[in-house]
Amino acid sequence: MKLLDRIKEWMGIRRLLRDLPQDRKPIARSIALARKVAIVYVVEDEASHNHVRNYVKRLKEELGLSNIMALGYSDQKVMPHYLHAKLNFEAICQKDLNWYRIPQGNTVQNFMAEEYEIIIDLTLEDRLPIQYILAKSRARFKVGRWSESNKKILDMMIDMAGSRSLPQLIQQVHHYLLMVNSKPEPSLN
Repeated sequence: MKLLDRIKEWMGIRRLLRDLPQDRKPIARSIALARKVAIVYVVEDEASHNHVRNYVKRLKEELGLSNIMALGYSDQKVMPHYLHAKLNFEAICQKDLNWYRIPQGNTVQNFMAEEYEIIIDLTLEDRLPIQYILAKSRARFKVGRWSESNKKILDMMIDMAGSRSLPQLIQQVHHYLLMVNSKPEPSLN
């Protein structure tokens, strides 16, 4: 990463830490009981995108979840052909970031404004655009991989013990989200 990019990233991280909501009260929720779920992930290549697509399909088939939204981030300047908008999938790329590498635009604003019961972070390493979306999301329960920088953002972190595999992260997150024992709460309506 070039020096200018590192400075931009540093300033973006400072802004993220400044903008963190202070009065948030997480509500733990089993994925089996959830009605509205969001997923954020980094698109390294078409295979990683397909892993997430298959997980969304699995959630729909096994748990009957119909309201799932996935937002992918590609670190490329131009959106790859396999990421163009599909039902339940949105994507952003470098052109959707401001100078501080903070995501902006209607896609991101609408995603962050939606009140999901669970938001799942399927990133294998820290990425400022994804962390910003997670931090600003109105989701009630935020879940993802353990990292020092995610401590202030996520409600439940899963230690991957050095593993760097997206399928394994998906499997671990799914396993632990099924184990969460939460009481049914009043409806939002």
